[in-house]
Amino acid sequence: MAAKFLKQEDLPAFLAHLAKSARVIAPVKTDGLVQFEPWTPEKQVELEVLLAKQSPKEWVFPQTEKYLEFKYGKVMPEGSGEAVADASENAAESVPQPTVEVEVRNEAPAQVIFGLRPCDARGFTQMDQVFGGYGGFYFDPFYNARRAATTLLVVACVEPRSTCFCTAVGGCPAGREGADAIFIPVEGGFVVETLTEKGESTAAFSGLTEASEAQKAQAADMEAQAIGKVGAPFTLEGLRDHLHDNIDDPRWRDLCMRCISCGTCTYVCPSCYCFSINDELVESTGERYRVWDNCFNPIYTEETSGHNPRAEKFKRFRNRFSHKFWYYPDKYDSLLCSGCGRCIMDCPTRIDIREVLRVMGTAPETAFSQASRPTEAKAAAPTQAEGKEA
Repeated sequence: MAAKFLKQEDLPAFLAHLAKSARVIAPVKTDGLVQFEPWTPEKQVELEVLLAKQSPKEWVFPQTEKYLEFKYGKVMPEGSGEAVADASENAAESVPQPTVEVEVRNEAPAQVIFGLRPCDARGFTQMDQVFGGYGGFYFDPFYNARRAATTLLVVACVEPRSTCFCTAVGGCPAGREGADAIFIPVEGGFVVETLTEKGESTAAFSGLTEASEAQKAQAADMEAQAIGKVGAPFTLEGLRDHLHDNIDDPRWRDLCMRCISCGTCTYVCPSCYCFSINDELVESTGERYRVWDNCFNPIYTEETSGHNPRAEKFKRFRNRFSHKFWYYPDKYDSLLCSGCGRCIMDCPTRIDIREVLRVMGTAPETAFSQASRPTEAKAAAPTQAEGKEA
């Protein structure tokens, strides 16, 4: 598909064009905080700040999602008012029968998310495998309805942060994975590449013109420069095997000492998807909803019996990194991390995922002596009793 050019001053008109047929979500600064919000003409899109506080995943996978309403009632059996010769039979037939009415809620309005970064779009592709029935596993109709109704217009990164590590996990500051179109900042505006039919449908805007060769060359140069600004803090080669082999390494306890189990890293992550399901009932009317949860929650894995296979903090800490770079790759043949670095920026105790992977992603024979492992520090590898993440 041919590259287009959008002038910077025409961006509000472009978004207004999109808003005629869909809800437009964009990064907006409110009270000093950049968040993805529904766009209106009086709101200015914030692209100078590289990353919004949270990824836009909540617009496809809401923090709180009511998807079922139910109501209990009673009805009289059919024909219970008729005269019956047998009094006992008449009494039985006149007893009200309990009923329950159920209504499924699956709201998926058409929406366009503009201004998300390549790491954010890649996070959607990683969640797609979990909720989309990959390998014959679970298919979630609620997530997929919203995903199908969503168009992702990605803006490439010009100045990656020191906490970015997308290239280390196979990404790119101008990555196309998961994007329907990508907007590459150049002098005076954006070079626009449409990548899917949904992306092409957003290009029917009179302000989009053919990009010149000079503009396309500038976009390519910007992409190359941005890639060079992202470091390689660890290597993926052997990482999954090393995490497996280091499962009972006592340094997991040392690395998790600063962790306060707040779960902030999971909430700001564009690919974490843990949730819990709750029912609320007021008199005879209730609703079922799901809400984001996190694997650092001390009772996240607590069973009905009271047993908790991850009662100790180091096990929950170990699980997060093992899930992203070991369990998930085993099941879906890809990573569960897009390298956005939000977990580094927002951790209140400054735990750095890159440091953890550098330490625990090394071969055990070079990391520590098998003979020197304290017996009390050994932990069994995750079994079905401890439970891997989905």
